[in-house]
Amino acid sequence: MEKGDIITLAVGLVIVLVIAVLANPQYLSSIKSIGEKPTPVPTPTPLPVPTVVYQTPTPTIVKPTPIPVVTDAPLYRITYTDNPFRYPVFKLPENMQRYGASDIISQKTEWVPFAYIEGKQGGLTNNFSVPYPLWLINTTVTANTNPQYGKFQLALCYTSTGIIIEGEEIFNRGTSYRLVQVSNADMYMIISTAYIDSYHIRLEAPRHYYDLYRPL
Repeated sequence: MEKGDIITLAVGLVIVLVIAVLANPQYLSSIKSIGEKPTPVPTPTPLPVPTVVYQTPTPTIVKPTPIPVVTDAPLYRITYTDNPFRYPVFKLPENMQRYGASDIISQKTEWVPFAYIEGKQGGLTNNFSVPYPLWLINTTVTANTNPQYGKFQLALCYTSTGIIIEGEEIFNRGTSYRLVQVSNADMYMIISTAYIDSYHIRLEAPRHYYDLYRPL
């Protein structure tokens, strides 16, 4: 083959190649990509998963405020006077039976003791005052030695005049109740005993009066 023929053949190939590229330009990019290394696709870094910690709330314990307990006051002891003649009346009346038998006390009422006097011998007590509108003289007489001769008498008097407010009389032995409706007045007791072993007197008030009127 002559040199001129080779050149003509080469020119023809170039023309064919140019026509092919113009007709299909994607071939050029394919040829280019064959000689290039593919760009690596970055591996996505996983995001950290937040850790959720559930805490059980600690319950708040509220301690209740203690309610103060109101206790009954100690009993006041009524004592005897050393000078009984200073009172306007210091003897019991001859007829004590006029004061009648023991009063009837309701079992539904709570009676709270607030004062007492006890002993074996009689006499006249010192002055005392009671703040409650209604109260009770609760008397118990013990006479085991000579029960057939036992005798107890009591008179509650105003200090200023000696007028008897209430009285009671117990023969042999036993218990007597006497309701009194005198308050905030000076009073004293005249007590007489014979052939008894002992006596015990408690002054008591109904619970609602005791809580309402008692001295603080």
